[in-house]
Amino acid sequence: MRGADHTRSLLALTCMIVAGCYSYKPVLSPSPGDDVRARLTAEAAVWRSQGLEDPTLHYDGLVVEAVGDTLVLDVLVARSSSAFQDVEIRDTVRLGNDEIQSILGRQLSVTKSVLFTVAAGVVAYAVIRGIEEVVGGTGDEDDNGTPGLRVPGRTGLRLQFIVRRSP
Repeated sequence: MRGADHTRSLLALTCMIVAGCYSYKPVLSPSPGDDVRARLTAEAAVWRSQGLEDPTLHYDGLVVEAVGDTLVLDVLVARSSSAFQDVEIRDTVRLGNDEIQSILGRQLSVTKSVLFTVAAGVVAYAVIRGIEEVVGGTGDEDDNGTPGLRVPGRTGLRLQFIVRRSP
């Protein structure tokens, strides 16, 4: 594997670690800034889903305000990405306590993240080893037909095998 391939693999692995795996755990009293999922009661889900293609069973967002019997969430409505711009449309949703079945807080799951990263690394290693087995090593021949082996890195160092034949 070449140095650039090592760098790409390391970058991909780092992205997987940063992305992480999240889990949701019950929250009794959310506070502003918390990242939560508010699950709706059946009646609230039916009422809030009217006129929509997909049913709204929960809202994911940041708590803006939690006062008395009202929870105010900042939720993502739509996202669009192109080569020139990224657009996010957000909305503020007010939910009454009678509409909320449960409130779950989003937390990074270290165990799931580590297991996912290890599994992805093992799969990547197996794929790379499989490709090397099918394709072969990094062996090369120079201009005069002498077999050689390129040493990975930026040195440009090349090992050549000299075959001597006895007369």
